[in-house]
Amino acid sequence: MRSLDKFFYPESVAVIGASTDQGKAGYQILKNLIELDFDGSVYPVNPKEDEIFGKKCYKSLKDIDTNVDLILVSVPAPVVPSIFMEAKERGDVKTAVILASGFSETKIPERIKLEEEVIRIAKEADIRIIGPNCVGVMNTENRLDTTFAAGIKKVPGSMSLISQSGSLGAAIAAFSVNQAVPIGFAKWAHVGNQCDIKVLDILKYYKDDEQTKSIAMYMEGIDNAREFMEVAREITEEKPIVILKVGRSKLGSGAAASHTGSLAGTDALYDAAFEQAGILRVNTIEELLDTAKAISMQPLPKGNRIAVLTEAGGPGIISVDEIGLGDMAVLAKFSDKTIERLREVLPPMAIIDHTDGYIDMSAAADEKQHAEALKIVLEDDGVDGVVHLSVPPTFLIPKEMGEMSAQAIKKYNKPVTVCYLAGEWVQEGREALEKEGIPTFDMPDRAAKAMINMVKRRLMLDAIKDNKIEETSAVDTQNINSIIQDAKEKNISLTEIESRKILSQYGIDFGEFEFADNVEDAICKAEKLGYPIVMKIMSPDIIHKSDAGGVVVNIKNENELKDAYIKIMENAKKYSEDARINGVLLTPMLLDGMEMIIGALRDQQFGPCVMVGFGGIFVEVLKDVSFKIAPVSYSEAKDMVEKLQLYPMLKGIRGQAKLDVDAVVDTIVKVSRLITENEDIKEIDINPIRVYEKGIAALDGRVII
Repeated sequence: MRSLDKFFYPESVAVIGASTDQGKAGYQILKNLIELDFDGSVYPVNPKEDEIFGKKCYKSLKDIDTNVDLILVSVPAPVVPSIFMEAKERGDVKTAVILASGFSETKIPERIKLEEEVIRIAKEADIRIIGPNCVGVMNTENRLDTTFAAGIKKVPGSMSLISQSGSLGAAIAAFSVNQAVPIGFAKWAHVGNQCDIKVLDILKYYKDDEQTKSIAMYMEGIDNAREFMEVAREITEEKPIVILKVGRSKLGSGAAASHTGSLAGTDALYDAAFEQAGILRVNTIEELLDTAKAISMQPLPKGNRIAVLTEAGGPGIISVDEIGLGDMAVLAKFSDKTIERLREVLPPMAIIDHTDGYIDMSAAADEKQHAEALKIVLEDDGVDGVVHLSVPPTFLIPKEMGEMSAQAIKKYNKPVTVCYLAGEWVQEGREALEKEGIPTFDMPDRAAKAMINMVKRRLMLDAIKDNKIEETSAVDTQNINSIIQDAKEKNISLTEIESRKILSQYGIDFGEFEFADNVEDAICKAEKLGYPIVMKIMSPDIIHKSDAGGVVVNIKNENELKDAYIKIMENAKKYSEDARINGVLLTPMLLDGMEMIIGALRDQQFGPCVMVGFGGIFVEVLKDVSFKIAPVSYSEAKDMVEKLQLYPMLKGIRGQAKLDVDAVVDTIVKVSRLITENEDIKEIDINPIRVYEKGIAALDGRVII
């Protein structure tokens, strides 16, 4: 027996706090179990009642004289510990759903202690808990409903839900079964305060659940985000996970010391983590359910080439727009044979392939022509999936059209999403398709989005197979540790010189540089490097050197060097009177090139993360950056670069030279490895990096511990 089976498959349930008062949660919980005809025994418990809904009511849990697998606790919070003491004394209770609120979620110390007391008793009694402050679980297979949500039909389906909101989660479940053609669901869970059973536990349970073919989740946030990502990555290779994650506008915590940190909004990291774990992120409840439905019913496309087959122009254009506005799917390119065959079977006014992958069959197309066109398109090797749309005129019979189309689709192992418009007129046609495992949707954009997300899942699965971290040679970390420990003992920040030394251990080359602690020393070092040079202030107390006026470029001779030295020292003192000044760093002026930024940070939720973006005004104004959770493979790092809005500039546009993308990608991998392997490092900022036709040059680097 799996660890959570007694939550979803109990043979007997006791409702503690069952009530005859319609305003009480205990009333609706008991009503749901009885009216749904739960496949097990139900025992109401209330010391003030003898009978509820025609069932004997017990004065206390200890009065029930038969086995109890699951208790549903809907009583005031202060009473809950005594309920668990009774359960402990019984010895047969293995699981509990605490629907009662008023525990740690209040942030009140006494209430936090109350929850801890319940947990202590439960552990002693070997009772697992979902909650408190939750509505529990549902299972359509045995008609179990521990919630106090009213009116949720138990329509079996292959999608299972997890929600971090009880009320919204119940609404999502209700919405899924109140469609024109119900989506249905297998299991549903809301875990509340997660004092014992957590989201990850439910996720792992769904992974092994035979009834669950896809997992849909409403998420507000998660503390153990990195573990969640690792668990999800294991699951998504077998079952799709679709998540509606809210809170897109919430930024990461506090002001960061580097560009990388300041640009790393929490949502950007969620996006990166979801993609790396193979999780499909959606934007609406409709898209959440549509995607889970389509993926659980249809085979995934083998590629991203999608055909739009429509009987009406408007719905077809809407679907084409959905494909064209994204970057996942593309319109298919039909073969000459396909175009010829379509012209043979469709009405003469049909619009065929005026736009690649698009066919408007016209309103004159009958039921047979719909089915024949589907066959022809699905047989084309250049088509990976089809979005099929129709607004059946009165001379068509939707049921017959649905049945004939379903038989055509079933012959091919390619996904098809269907939209018949609209209402009762097309209901039987939709039902005929759904009966044969072909998903239908209310609107054309929803049918198109579902197909696009299936394409996205295919591309994600392919990427996961390719994203294996390459083995690299070991790094001698003794020098790195020595630099970091010395800074820790002195309680100072690392200057650019120490940062360069650390970065160089991972093969990130900054070229020649010299340190000077006085002007005469600077003159000697400059002669050694050769003019023109750049001079920078070196102070553990001045992080942003340019902001402090601590950088002078294009110094061409000794006189200019002396003036620059004086200017830098004066600016540093004005910027911070107490700043400790070590000296200056001297480095040769480099050729102009495309400026980029590569960085990393250690996020509180996701741990090590890596970033790449375009430097200068592009990072400040456009924020043209992309993130991934570290460590990253070479292919993941390349994907980061290709996602940038200005990526075409690296490939060479309007006669510009093609720049060394491989060198950028290689540096991302190295920075990713550095932040992953050195736990004392909080942030890394290499800004800017200049990219050339061959190679790159790092101009400035910062490591924050």
